[in-house]
Amino acid sequence: MRLLKVILASAFLSFTISLIVSLISYTPKSKKEPDVYYSSTSESFFFSLIYISPILLTLGIIAFIIYVLLGKIKRFSNIFKGILSIVIAASITFLTLTLLNESNETDDIYLIPNGYEGDVYVFYNIKGAPMVEKEDDIEVHVINEKGYFLTSKPDMDYGTVTDRYYYVDEKGNRISISNKCVSLFGASGLTKTVGDEEFDFIYTGFKLTKDNCSDEFMAESHGNGESAEKIIRDILKDHYGVDYKLWIDSY
Repeated sequence: MRLLKVILASAFLSFTISLIVSLISYTPKSKKEPDVYYSSTSESFFFSLIYISPILLTLGIIAFIIYVLLGKIKRFSNIFKGILSIVIAASITFLTLTLLNESNETDDIYLIPNGYEGDVYVFYNIKGAPMVEKEDDIEVHVINEKGYFLTSKPDMDYGTVTDRYYYVDEKGNRISISNKCVSLFGASGLTKTVGDEEFDFIYTGFKLTKDNCSDEFMAESHGNGESAEKIIRDILKDHYGVDYKLWIDSY
């Protein structure tokens, strides 16, 4: 019965916090800018509830278990046991979330020809392409002179982007590139059958600048770049023996 009360209290607290967050994040119509999407109050409430509820429910259950275990210690008052249970449960929950967040980081290295500027791509699950090499368990993407890298690795890494970027000169020396010079693309995939051949590969990348590095450039949206089509032509020809025209005509 007491556990049920904890669960109900967690649900009520989640509802209350989500409602407050949705009201605070609401943007009045008079302050909305054109061509900018704003979440409605109901959307903010829904997504806040989805995110907050599991955390508070886990926190409540852990605190309840700790409180029950502390119940055997007679010299502690019930108030002290309750406070101590919440502190310990909050610490465990925070540590777990931190570890999960760190485990969902991309943490890759990109080696780019010195002086290159423009679109950079990595294509995954390409037939006959090499696997990604590693340095100290960190994946290294060696970008060619045309601005891309192909690998047979089935899929990309997902999570918080913590990648590092370097220019590489003729002697192999690495020159660090600021993240402010990098504007990330979204991920895109191709799944299709042409004749007896099945294509299923994905790609992503970023736009790289040398002279316009800034927070504004880093935050710009570029879709999936402008030169991907030409690279796909080369991939189809070199790795699958398929003419691009045949690919297009099969749609």
